[in-house]
Amino acid sequence: MKLIVIDSAHRIALLPRRAGYRTWALPQRCTRPEETYNSAVAHLCQELLAPYPIRLGDVSGRRWAPVPGHLVPRAETRFYIVRVDAEPIDEGPGRSTLWAPRAVLGLWLGLPDIESVSTLVDGYLDGWLPDGPITLN
Repeated sequence: MKLIVIDSAHRIALLPRRAGYRTWALPQRCTRPEETYNSAVAHLCQELLAPYPIRLGDVSGRRWAPVPGHLVPRAETRFYIVRVDAEPIDEGPGRSTLWAPRAVLGLWLGLPDIESVSTLVDGYLDGWLPDGPITLN
């Protein structure tokens, strides 16, 4: 499960993919077998966004990962939009959160997420996606 966190300036929150590397990823968390996706979203929001007023977007997305030869079950990735109703403070050099401008998100976020995230963010903010879950395959 991945969060697309959008602030009031329409920037997207990204976290370092790995320590020591300059690659970025959406905030994410594996969902435990006993928890719902909504519960996992709430826990991750609490961990990352506790000081900010937040609200969940009405649009969510899901994408199936391709599996060569269909020998193993396909994995599903779910995307949830979370709005931060404030302009978070950038944490400066060595920061743990990068607030990437929507227009240049592709500079920091790589494949395969960039296409899914761009579709969801553009459709959500521009109002052309209907509320509810969207399949991204």
